[in-house]
Amino acid sequence: MSELKDKIKKLIIKAKDSGDVDLLELAMDLLDEIPAPKPEDIIIQGPEQDRSKLPHKFSEFTMSTSKEPVYAEEAKPERVNKFVDNGTEHKDITTPEVSLTERRREPFKMVTQTCTRCNKASEVHPRHAREFFVCDKCLRR
Repeated sequence: MSELKDKIKKLIIKAKDSGDVDLLELAMDLLDEIPAPKPEDIIIQGPEQDRSKLPHKFSEFTMSTSKEPVYAEEAKPERVNKFVDNGTEHKDITTPEVSLTERRREPFKMVTQTCTRCNKASEVHPRHAREFFVCDKCLRR
């Protein structure tokens, strides 16, 4: 069956290269006439069934039902932090002692804006103030 498919695919390639539309349609019709494999031929129900029907990359696959993380046999971590800061590196870096400064910035004040559609005045944050202001109610319309 796969030999027939390979021959038809080669015929399709040859038809595309030569630009022969009739030959291409004939090859496509032949490819459509090949019956699809039955589902019971493809699906293997359990580990006791024959795995020789599967491609090689799937023949050795097994599912693990364990909820533990997967590690290599020799690489199971002990989960111990082995970092020790002995102060040998970066001795030249020190944190400067600086006095804190007081907050001098004034708190923001709401800005009054007039809606360009309904002419109602609204209080908005100064960051949202703009030349052509539209209130929230008019935005929803």
